[in-house]
Amino acid sequence: MSNTPDDSERRQLGLDAPITRRDFVNGALASAGSAMLGLSVPPVSRAATDMFTGYGGVGDYAKANGNTWPVVQAAHRLRDGHYDASVFAGAKPAGDFDLIVIGGGIAGLSAAYYFAKATGSRHRTLLLENHSMPGGEARQNEFIVDGARLLGPQGSNDFAIPAPGSGTTADTFFSEFGIPRNFAWQTWDARLKPLRFAHDNYSNMDGFQESQVDIGYFFGQGWGQEPGWQRNIWSNGLEDTPFPETARRDLLRWRANNGPVSEAENRYLDTLTYKDYLENVRGYDPTVTRFVEPVVGLLSGVSADAASARLGRQLVEPTDRPMAVSFPGGNSPFPRALLRGLLPDALPGKDFDSLMYAPLNFAALDRNAQATRVRLDATVLRVEHQQPGQRSGRVQVSYERGGTLFKAAARSVVMASGGWINKHILADMPEDLRTAYQQFSYAPALIVNVALRQWRFLYDLGVTACRWFDDGDGFGYCCNLRQNMLTEGGAAPLHPDRPAVLSFYMGLTIPGLPAAVQGATARARFFATPYMDFEVRVRRQMVRLFGSHGFNPKRDIAAIVLNRWGHARLIEPPGFHYGTDGKPSPLERVREGYGRVSIGHSELNGAQHWGSAVEYGKKAGERAAAVL
Repeated sequence: MSNTPDDSERRQLGLDAPITRRDFVNGALASAGSAMLGLSVPPVSRAATDMFTGYGGVGDYAKANGNTWPVVQAAHRLRDGHYDASVFAGAKPAGDFDLIVIGGGIAGLSAAYYFAKATGSRHRTLLLENHSMPGGEARQNEFIVDGARLLGPQGSNDFAIPAPGSGTTADTFFSEFGIPRNFAWQTWDARLKPLRFAHDNYSNMDGFQESQVDIGYFFGQGWGQEPGWQRNIWSNGLEDTPFPETARRDLLRWRANNGPVSEAENRYLDTLTYKDYLENVRGYDPTVTRFVEPVVGLLSGVSADAASARLGRQLVEPTDRPMAVSFPGGNSPFPRALLRGLLPDALPGKDFDSLMYAPLNFAALDRNAQATRVRLDATVLRVEHQQPGQRSGRVQVSYERGGTLFKAAARSVVMASGGWINKHILADMPEDLRTAYQQFSYAPALIVNVALRQWRFLYDLGVTACRWFDDGDGFGYCCNLRQNMLTEGGAAPLHPDRPAVLSFYMGLTIPGLPAAVQGATARARFFATPYMDFEVRVRRQMVRLFGSHGFNPKRDIAAIVLNRWGHARLIEPPGFHYGTDGKPSPLERVREGYGRVSIGHSELNGAQHWGSAVEYGKKAGERAAAVL
């Protein structure tokens, strides 16, 4: 099917409706599209930004939905060698600091916070962030629909409530920043038929938590029956599904294989792919691989024939496990809490409501007199020690902001930016570190939040989450509505005739390609796809799934926000986590850093996660404090 709808389909999809979306001009789309594919372009244009980034919602995060086009353009100039050492000679001096932190996500804010804590806030810190909002992938989308304020996650999402006194990273973090451990949730009108909702966006993906969430499964063409819906298919052992009998048997066996895994077993699983484990070691029908492929693709970044079986096996969890939870804006309160701890004037207040909803005071981020300064829209281009030997002297950091090059110096630097960019900007890293970083590969992910004016079509289906098995031309594989936390600032009523956010999470896998090639190829396709193409595909998918159940895109869709993350997942092929041929994992070498450069980005335990971002950011910040 063409990605360009004709006039009739445009009307059917509601593309001519006055929804909250930037206007797109056909001529601008064509010129911007060619610019995107080239990636070596002049200063960013409004047309290119709109064409790639699209509508970003309202509030502080409206210009920071995922990796926006200006951020992508700047990063690709760096990747493509646009800057050599000579261009920095004329950079403007930007000050001298005790610590410079590269990256303003959870890891970078943790590094800055724990450095300040370790040094009594007596030393000067500069944090440089290339987006227009701090938070990294833990940012949120905001909407106002029919008077209701709605939040959705941009990326980082989902946490388990830590047990008080357990001493875990999460427990310590919750206590230090006063984050509640008991939450009130949106209430459900007793006059309506009962429905069960997830409190996050992951519990519905594999169907393991059907005992707590009502999940609908749509089977498209190719399953030997008319396309249609089934509800909570695991509750009767897949009896009514179109899966062949052997596939049903093996899917049930796969689902039951959820016991604990020893360290020795993990080491063995790290030597083979998940597809190999499922089909050759366990002997499961290939339908099992087909069933888990989208989940594996989102969480590992690549298909089951490229991802480590160690990681794939970790996806199979007990069906009665406690449901994870999410804040309305995903994990955005975690970086907001760190920012409040660093710069109280930037996010005034101490209550949970303001932590989630209060606007940021941007003027308080970068004041000359304060010990810690946070500088946004600053893309770091080069980091190197000023003197040979690396154990003495200072580290120079060159960055671009607003089209001007700057240089600052510090006694220590923390690299809290991801490995995909660190390998390009650490100019004097030792060869063994460079070799380790060359083994780091990444894959993209896409999170789409659709603000709905009403969702009675889901209510009539009796579901709050959906999983579909299409013919290969559909968009994504799952979406859901959450039951959100309540605060004094409130939340939109949970009612099928009231506004809500429907969230889609998806990876972009290409089975048959090696892991690193798969990630790079998927990312190229991902970045070359215009916003409008994605919007058309989202609308088509929703009409396909829900059109016969009362969904009307022209009436029901209030806004669509696209969050693209080009390096959302660190790819773990076999051997990555434990190393191969007697050589250690590259993770071990990267954790060591070098000279006066500490490395503390979130994926240093093998996968991006808010807890590991806090852990390794904290370690890097404290290491920097120890060498002052």
